[in-house]
Amino acid sequence: MSASRRPVLTNHNRCWIWGRNAVLETVRAGFWPVLELLHSDRCDPSVRTEVLAHANNLGITVTAATDAQIDKVCRSEEHQGLAARMAPFPYCDLDRLIEQLPPAPILVMLDRVHDPYNFGAIIRSADALGIHGVVVGTREQSLVNSLVARSSAGAVNHVPIARSEDLVETAESLKQDGFQIVGASDHATETIFQSDLKSATVLLIGNEGRGIQPELQTQCTQFVQIPMLGHVSSLNAAVSAGIFFYEALRQRQN
Repeated sequence: MSASRRPVLTNHNRCWIWGRNAVLETVRAGFWPVLELLHSDRCDPSVRTEVLAHANNLGITVTAATDAQIDKVCRSEEHQGLAARMAPFPYCDLDRLIEQLPPAPILVMLDRVHDPYNFGAIIRSADALGIHGVVVGTREQSLVNSLVARSSAGAVNHVPIARSEDLVETAESLKQDGFQIVGASDHATETIFQSDLKSATVLLIGNEGRGIQPELQTQCTQFVQIPMLGHVSSLNAAVSAGIFFYEALRQRQN
């Protein structure tokens, strides 16, 4: 490990994550490989001490940098004196994720969630509210990148995230394994509070603008909605997901 003042790497073939929470949680977890870590005098000393200790244990190259250098690689001034250059995100193998689930698990399946901030916020809520895994497609779906990592506050390191080449096929297989597939829909006649989420469940959240694709809707065993009392007729995907996750947690703790 080196703390030299050598030139900062600016290769954007790998994504950079930045900010105290995202970087600290990533090196704490040791899950997503870090290629290089940058820190400046702007970083809180206690945070820097912990980050560098984890980096040393993981064999991560560390570089002392200026704020301007970190601004350049992050293309942001909101890094709080910390940035990390990341290897490709290590998605979980889908079959392995399913094999390792506990009894009566609860998964979330995301159908074409484009917005990385929505995606990250969903992962953050999934971690906080006891979701056992996230399944996403490989087409029209935000990848786990720096924006997702930041909006998840580092939760991408803790929630298993698996990719499926065919969400319809995956939903059908899970249904055959005893899962109920509960789709979120503004047009559902039942509310989330009328559903039973205590058994093995896949909560299916659709695209921000188009909802769940028709082919995937055919795999749903139930559709539910969130009761709306205001003038705005819908919530964004991340807020809706958080409400669904909390209701599932509430039911399972009773």
